[in-house]
Amino acid sequence: TEDVVTGYRMHNRGWKSVYCVTKRDAFRGTAPINLTDRLHQVLRWATGSVEIFFSRNNAFLASPRMKSLQRIAYLNVGIYPFTSIFLIVYCFLPALSLFSGQFIVQTLNVTFLTYLLTITVTLCLLAVLEIKWSGIELEEWWRNEQ
Repeated sequence: TEDVVTGYRMHNRGWKSVYCVTKRDAFRGTAPINLTDRLHQVLRWATGSVEIFFSRNNAFLASPRMKSLQRIAYLNVGIYPFTSIFLIVYCFLPALSLFSGQFIVQTLNVTFLTYLLTITVTLCLLAVLEIKWSGIELEEWWRNEQ
């Protein structure tokens, strides 16, 4: 949380940041090695993001010096934990169909499939651009996505 808030405050005051890749790793850390530790880490991140969203460091309250894309990026940090609400609803919809005896989702049509294909292709292209931009190997990117 504190690193996001520091970056937010710097950008809010008009500072510019650059992405720096050193030949040797500047910092090394460890990743959680089991599911319990991973879930604790994600919970800490989500709690920090919600704290940022409800604090004075919210992207809605940013100064005019902050660019629109920066606002969106910082807003995404604060809003991301709330997406779990929709995920929970999505997971329980099939069970609701079984108990009610009614199929909740409408039949698929061409318009829906067109939107789905467009979104899927866009996400794949973004992933390819992310790999090219960051200069990492495909295997490293895939490990991070998991």
